[in-house]
Amino acid sequence: MPRLVYEGKLPSPEQFKADWAHALATTSPIDDLLELAAELKDFEQKYNMTSQDFYLRYQAGVLNDELQHCMEWAMSYNTFVKTKRLLEVALMQMGVNQALEKVMA
Repeated sequence: MPRLVYEGKLPSPEQFKADWAHALATTSPIDDLLELAAELKDFEQKYNMTSQDFYLRYQAGVLNDELQHCMEWAMSYNTFVKTKRLLEVALMQMGVNQALEKVMA
């Protein structure tokens, strides 16, 4: 996942936009998915619960106080699911396009 870290003086808005554009251009959704999976695994081991179970309980508001306020885990899981879906759609589109190219050849 692209991350920008500035220490001390913050960049100008123009520099921030340029840095962000560069970060987005050099990132890979597959690398992002792997990074998110590692984050989720850490949470799952720490709290002895799958991320899917956690997220369902988090959404229902039925977790203990420590976990109910674990927004980072919820955000990581949500981002993981969305990124996974985007990759699945992209791969399906590639497969369809390749199949169409074969048919049209």
